[in-house]
Amino acid sequence: MSKLESHFRDRVATIFSQRCLSCHGNESPEGDFSLQDASSFFTGGHVESGDADASHLMDLITPKDGHAEMPQDADPLDPSDLNAIRQWIDDGAIWPADVVLQEASVSDFDWWSYQPLVRPEVPVISDAWASSPIDRFILKKLNEEGLSPSPPADRRTLIRRLTFDLIGLPPTPDDVADFLADPDPLAYEKLVDRLLESKHYGERWARHWLDVVKYADSNGYDKDKLRPNAWPYRDYVIRSLNEDKPYGRFVQEQIAGDVLFPGEPDGIVGLGFIAAGPWDFIGHVEVSESKQDGKVARNLDRDDMVSGALNTFCSVTVQCARLPQSQVRSDHPATILWFAGGFRCS
Repeated sequence: MSKLESHFRDRVATIFSQRCLSCHGNESPEGDFSLQDASSFFTGGHVESGDADASHLMDLITPKDGHAEMPQDADPLDPSDLNAIRQWIDDGAIWPADVVLQEASVSDFDWWSYQPLVRPEVPVISDAWASSPIDRFILKKLNEEGLSPSPPADRRTLIRRLTFDLIGLPPTPDDVADFLADPDPLAYEKLVDRLLESKHYGERWARHWLDVVKYADSNGYDKDKLRPNAWPYRDYVIRSLNEDKPYGRFVQEQIAGDVLFPGEPDGIVGLGFIAAGPWDFIGHVEVSESKQDGKVARNLDRDDMVSGALNTFCSVTVQCARLPQSQVRSDHPATILWFAGGFRCS
């Protein structure tokens, strides 16, 4: 293999596959310009072999004031990549006939996020500071890094930290005085229990869940109309946290509560999760479903239901699965359509 051919295979082809082929493949290339094989590439007239400066391709990919026309809506190519393409063109733009580019994909899924959960062994550490198994893990890492734990907080600091953390409000002066004067060695544990029993605990921590499910008291979009009946789902989340509802039951009620728990109020109210996201009033109400904009609005609504469910409960971003090809996930668009169909029929 010649040096010029090797340069194309090892550098230029890799750049094209990773940064260009998703838009400029053979199936439906943007601008009728395909980079999949030599025949398609040179037909476009974007390259003058032997003269990079006269090649339109270099004009498209070279940044001006920090921005380049291509790749579109993405960061410009690195200077090293630009130099590699420039050198390849100046050297004659050799593209071996047997080289057909494929869009870059990830085949190695040996990542930490794909590994099954494993309960680790609790480190054996004899130290009074480590009063719980979690403390032992922390202390083990601190020891490895040659660090020491911070000194214990005084009671005034402790009650402020704990109260803000659990209920999102400052302790009252009376609460602080009572805690400082409490001689019970379990005063801290009693404080934790009291705060967990407070109604404000659910109000504080429900905010995080409601953010995840995109809850709002209005529809969003252009008219952003109020949702007068959205609040029962908000109160359901608060109540579930305050009642220490098992997480499994919490999930089931929000995904299929009407089927799994018919006749039970939380089995209905929990379904507010599915419709908690933004809702296009114009696309659903003012535009007929027979019109294109109406169809788009309904499909976007179902897509939000699917992505919301999988983002929330599986920590998986499946939005890219709407594309014909996905570089990372193996989800097929047909699977997502099947999932969306389930919400449509519910």
